[in-house]
Amino acid sequence: MFEAERIYSQRNPKTGMTEWFFYARECSFGPFSNEKIAKEELDNFIRHCVKNQADGGRKPASKTSKLSLEPMHEFVFKRRD
Repeated sequence: MFEAERIYSQRNPKTGMTEWFFYARECSFGPFSNEKIAKEELDNFIRHCVKNQADGGRKPASKTSKLSLEPMHEFVFKRRD
């Protein structure tokens, strides 16, 4: 297996500022004001997924598992400047 880079940056065309993001299987998350914060939020996201046994759909769902649209209260992205 190879390890893909999950942290990336792009320039905001309206402000001209560099914004940082991280990519997960679910989508891209951000923007964050710097690379360090993006890495910290990625680590938080990974810990949250491990804690909740969220495998990104890698394993087939069991007959007892149910889909849910409930918000993840423990893990909420907030813009940190």
